[in-house]
Amino acid sequence: MNSAIAARAESKIADSAVRRTAQVRWPLPLVWGICALLFFAVLSFGAVEEWSISILEAGIALLLMVWAVHQTFRGEVNLQSNPLYAPGILFGAVALVQLAFNLTSYRYATLIASREYLGYGILLFLTINSITNERSAKTIIWSLSFFGFALALFAIAQDLNSNGKIYWLRSLHDGGSIFGPYVDHDHYAGLMEMLCPIPIVVSLSSLLNGGKRAVVGFAGVVMAGTIVLSQSRAGTASFLAEMGVLLALTVHRRKNGRVAATLGTICLMVSAFIAWVGTAAIWHNFAELQGGMRLAITEDGLRMFWHKPVLGWGLGTFTTVYPQFRSFYTTLFVNAAHNDYVQVLVETGIVGFAAAVWFIWAVYRSGLHNAHRWNRNWSHALGLSALVGCTGLLVHSAFDFNLQIPANACFFYFLCGVTTSTAQIPEICPRREPEWEISGDNFRGQISRGLVGVRGSWQVLDGAKNLERE
Repeated sequence: MNSAIAARAESKIADSAVRRTAQVRWPLPLVWGICALLFFAVLSFGAVEEWSISILEAGIALLLMVWAVHQTFRGEVNLQSNPLYAPGILFGAVALVQLAFNLTSYRYATLIASREYLGYGILLFLTINSITNERSAKTIIWSLSFFGFALALFAIAQDLNSNGKIYWLRSLHDGGSIFGPYVDHDHYAGLMEMLCPIPIVVSLSSLLNGGKRAVVGFAGVVMAGTIVLSQSRAGTASFLAEMGVLLALTVHRRKNGRVAATLGTICLMVSAFIAWVGTAAIWHNFAELQGGMRLAITEDGLRMFWHKPVLGWGLGTFTTVYPQFRSFYTTLFVNAAHNDYVQVLVETGIVGFAAAVWFIWAVYRSGLHNAHRWNRNWSHALGLSALVGCTGLLVHSAFDFNLQIPANACFFYFLCGVTTSTAQIPEICPRREPEWEISGDNFRGQISRGLVGVRGSWQVLDGAKNLERE
């Protein structure tokens, strides 16, 4: 009787140990799958063509199926709570009401845009449920840092030896300003704004020492330098805003001048790198101001909003409706509002815009918790760098339409999920060494606790072996 009870207890101990191990190891394949999809979206010209969008959406659906199958085999559904769910659901409800009651000016465009946003929502959901421990956060840091550095080196090489084609192979048919795998240099800058804070924050922390810190910091300098080399004025301004936010968060929390001095050194190194690699054309480009057309589009967009202020003209319909409100002559096709905030306001009205503001507020409200413990914790270092990266793109979105590019939109929502998820990961306290005293009850108590711990470990190992035999 006693042996049966002991065997049952050992089986439960072994089962819980195996389950905990599976919970720790499972998120990594999901993280790798998400990163692979993000990298594909960037390298396929930003996923702006039908074939690349289809592959991206199919990949997201496949990852969701894999996650669901894993949850089914586990026998329980483990969902991570997150403050981004509510505003995301509200925004989706706006698009659903537009379709259900035919409140969109072009139903097909709204269907296509709704499908894209559904993919972004699924990606956000998978990100939240994959970043559950420090190991997954560390995997993301190294993956994105390596990818961003490699992409920056490729962009520099292509820019210095350009033949007017992407990858030296793909010709442009509708014009553009190539940089990296993107047709538009502003969209490359938007991507790098989200990636370069990761190695910069890690190099500022105490997570690395010596040569490793220098190498990671150099990668961040090169990635940031390509933002200016791309000749994106809005991108450069957004990067400076990022560094200002990072300086404010780190110095305010730590009261340490070393972080401020290191961050200033990084900015000086970025300037030196640009002066070394750049040409006179860069400074000439920054001296020119070309904001007249974008300002006119913004004014026209606000007039569009006043015609349908509650639910807007329909998700994805800006390009269809805009010609009847355009106030200037041009032979160019206006494919976006060149201001993501205005475009959301026009397409989804005040309700959809409120959902977007709520979403951004939830990102910062949760993500700012990472500023407390970023210096010695991989999860919170990733969360802080993701928050800074989101800040850069949000600033840039006031002057361009990065969130209308699927690859950049995917990265943005991925980083939003990262910064809110890492804020909920508890900090792992360092393990204290035992204080051995060769006298009294303290010695006997520590010996007893050690024997109990060893016995429990052998029970777990024996239970696992029995499971393998069965």
